[in-house]
Amino acid sequence: MRSIQVTIATRSCSRVSQRRRSKTFFPAAAIVLGLIAVTAMLMGGSLFSAPIAQADATPHWGGLYKIAFHTDQKSGTSMAAGQIGTPYTATYEFTTDCSSGKCVASAIDGPTPKDDVSRSIKFDWTGSQWSRSNSWNWDCLLPDGTITFDPANSVTTYVPQSDGSLAGTFQTSISSGACQGTVSIPLTALPV
Repeated sequence: MRSIQVTIATRSCSRVSQRRRSKTFFPAAAIVLGLIAVTAMLMGGSLFSAPIAQADATPHWGGLYKIAFHTDQKSGTSMAAGQIGTPYTATYEFTTDCSSGKCVASAIDGPTPKDDVSRSIKFDWTGSQWSRSNSWNWDCLLPDGTITFDPANSVTTYVPQSDGSLAGTFQTSISSGACQGTVSIPLTALPV
């Protein structure tokens, strides 16, 4: 019945009806706000400071992950970015060590990298993502079908997602040769 009184009171322009609205509206509003505050506290939150999503205090990347290299979605300024690519996946096992005060995720099992790529695959936690950089030689496929090996530097990043997966980018700068320019390849890492 009070909500009907409030509706009626707000349609009237007299001072009496506005006084009536104040008497019926504010107590009802106070009760509703009180219930919301109690509910928020029971749920572990607060009405005045909403819970904020935050990363774990100690980041962890561990277990088996299937990494997808979406080479069919590559982009960039290098002629290699415009060449047709076939996406592929590889499964790696990761472990994280934060004992030095700096968190490092290492691939402890997975496919053997090509000859000019480091066998040790480690990612540093930057506070928001896992990151790794390395220098190597890009296999540059020329129009005649031959391959040259052009010097390159790559930065690989992975950002943890709320579902336990990681979304990333393999960003390469090729400093010289026929494939000089940039190539960016989207990555995903799904727990197995």
